Amino acid sequence: IMKNIGITILLGMCLMSVFVACQEDEIDFYTGPVAINMTIEGDGTFVKGEEDEEKVFNIKLALQGDISKNRVLKLAFGEEHTAVAGTNFELPMTINIEAGRMDTLIECKVFRAGLTEKPLFFDLVVDPLGDFVGGVTGELLVKLMIGFPTQWKDPTGWAAEYYLGECTQAKYQFVFEQLGTLDLSAYQGSWGSGYAELANKLNNILREQNPPLLDDDGSVMKFGAGY
Repeated sequence: IMKNIGITILLGMCLMSVFVACQEDEIDFYTGPVAINMTIEGDGTFVKGEEDEEKVFNIKLALQGDISKNRVLKLAFGEEHTAVAGTNFELPMTINIEAGRMDTLIECKVFRAGLTEKPLFFDLVVDPLGDFVGGVTGELLVKLMIGFPTQWKDPTGWAAEYYLGECTQAKYQFVFEQLGTLDLSAYQGSWGSGYAELANKLNNILREQNPPLLDDDGSVMKFGAGY
């Protein structure tokens, strides 16, 4: 009898553990309002010395939530917006999002005329008067100006993530002053490994600067992964 009771208790414990495990493995589904997350592909900076009068950067719209029906996305400008629509840039402010579509690209055209080294701000937000609210990245802040790029001109794609670190205008200005070029193709090496040598060279020069050179955010400038 005691043996049977023990077996019963053991089976009960096993069933309970299976039930708890199943409860822990349940997937939570997003049930909040239908939202839009925005990311930028490109930037709004015209490079000094280049003659282009217009440029385009893409805005990727990623839908979060129910995609079962057609909806209308309305865009608006945030509190930091200082650029002038129609003069400094052109952008569609109402976009139809078809049912079943998760991602959409829209273009923002920027004009050099009227821009200086002091940036104008392009501050884009989701207008809740449409069918969407802003998601985790529901606001997009971009500088429109004449200066240096905010993305390395690197055909390998390895510079930012592995070797030179995050690209900022201050860093690119320093690179241009040292190399005399914005195109890093000649320095890439095998699988971008040449950028490690370039980062060491640039950091050695920076160590000799007094006072130290500062990055866009006011921190001491440094090249490498994580910077």
